[in-house]
Amino acid sequence: MSDYDWSQFYVHMYYLAPIEEVFRRFATPEGMESFFVKRAVFTGRDGVERAPSELFESGDSYHFEYVHDFRHGGEVAAVEENSLVAFSFGVCDIAVRFREVDGATEVALHQTDCPLEDPQRAWMHLNCRSCWIYFMTNLRSVLAGGPDIRDFDHPEWNDSVSIGWDPTRA
Repeated sequence: MSDYDWSQFYVHMYYLAPIEEVFRRFATPEGMESFFVKRAVFTGRDGVERAPSELFESGDSYHFEYVHDFRHGGEVAAVEENSLVAFSFGVCDIAVRFREVDGATEVALHQTDCPLEDPQRAWMHLNCRSCWIYFMTNLRSVLAGGPDIRDFDHPEWNDSVSIGWDPTRA
């Protein structure tokens, strides 16, 4: 493990849904709210907030509010319809690629630029990876007509930020 690259990771998930539908879940405010965040606000370069079903664009800024008491913002780096969504994510960058594979849609998420000089890098890496798996699994449930597994009634029970890691028990 000494040669493991803690600055990045990949998460791949497959969905039995058309690529257009899966892409829109990652590329519109209402799509992000359906499985990932409680509230997603995207604002164009002109300062106008995007409509819930409107695709956001490269250069847009965003603000996310999660089910639990956590908020952050960033910027959209790239959007290529049915192919790519990329955005800043704290000090890291996210690129989500989409492709059709045997009647399913493959989503390949790549998080990069996790700070290696940060002594908490292992925590950040493991926690972020666990959170993405949690949310991408939630999307699988939502797309299949199953429940949204986020707990809106008891956000303190299982907040996504600590879903995979409790630094007090490390």
